[in-house]
Amino acid sequence: MRTAFIDTLIDNVLSGKGITRKDALELESLTREELDYLFEGTNRIRDHFKGNAVKICSIVNAKSGRCPEDCGFCAQSSKFETESPEYGLMDVDQIVANAKKAEAFGSNEFSIVVSGTAMTDPKEMATLKEALRRIKAETRLETCCSLGLMSKEHLQELKDAGLDRVHHNLETARSHFENIVSTHTYEDEVTAVRNAQEVGLPVCVGGIFGMGETFAQRVELAFDIEGLKTQSFPINFLKPLEGTAMEGMEVLDEYDALRTIALLRLVMPEMDLFVCGGREEVFTNHQEKLFAAGANGILGGDYLTTKGQDPKRDMEMIERLGLQPVLETEGARP
Repeated sequence: MRTAFIDTLIDNVLSGKGITRKDALELESLTREELDYLFEGTNRIRDHFKGNAVKICSIVNAKSGRCPEDCGFCAQSSKFETESPEYGLMDVDQIVANAKKAEAFGSNEFSIVVSGTAMTDPKEMATLKEALRRIKAETRLETCCSLGLMSKEHLQELKDAGLDRVHHNLETARSHFENIVSTHTYEDEVTAVRNAQEVGLPVCVGGIFGMGETFAQRVELAFDIEGLKTQSFPINFLKPLEGTAMEGMEVLDEYDALRTIALLRLVMPEMDLFVCGGREEVFTNHQEKLFAAGANGILGGDYLTTKGQDPKRDMEMIERLGLQPVLETEGARP
């Protein structure tokens, strides 16, 4: 077993030296036994940089369906025939009620997600801004939005209304992107991230794994996002949905998923890593393993178009592991 190689990787990360692309690519060849040994090290890295705190984010699908983009994984694309719900933007009271529900079961961050290329309609912007103001006034939650390819001007308006953070995934590696999306480019995604950064908003940027990419392309995405100097990484695993372009894909193997989480922790030791979509399908009854692999956060509650695990089970799992859910955020309501 390559314990010396693994020990060197862990020591280099803990000392601040970091991991090279060559070493990251070598992770693909590790056996299950070697991965189990690696996870002992990534667990130490998680504990060293993030402590025993587990962050919990929740989302609301505030506007669903009829999206003109053709992202191959997404049930909300108008290009596919799916059973995804279709409705316009929720009103302020509905959005705020969902935020309070998320806070009640232990979330510390709440993200408002809308379908579409970008939010530009003045009435929708007014609704969103009022919802943000009320969430900041009535809860202790950190606010987040996932709104597509937003301009700096609109992001500044939302920031002024109380937006704390922007979520915008790159989805997959630049070299694989055209196999997943054709209606916009990888550079469009990067520009959306840069726009948020330029108005002073922290950005949550991640991707979806298991969409036919190679492990080398996962390494490519990891280093690209590390280079963007963002604050958190939502790790999603493809859940093949009927009617989408990827309905025939297989769910990622558990150890392959854990290998991917470990890769991200080694490349980005100080990053908040949230395991989100596909968590239940990939890990089933072994979800505690994702923390040893390096994750320090989860998405709690339901996803955009599918159900998630009962939040009570998540809290029980976290506490059973001796970890501590983060219940409040800096700058929250006193």
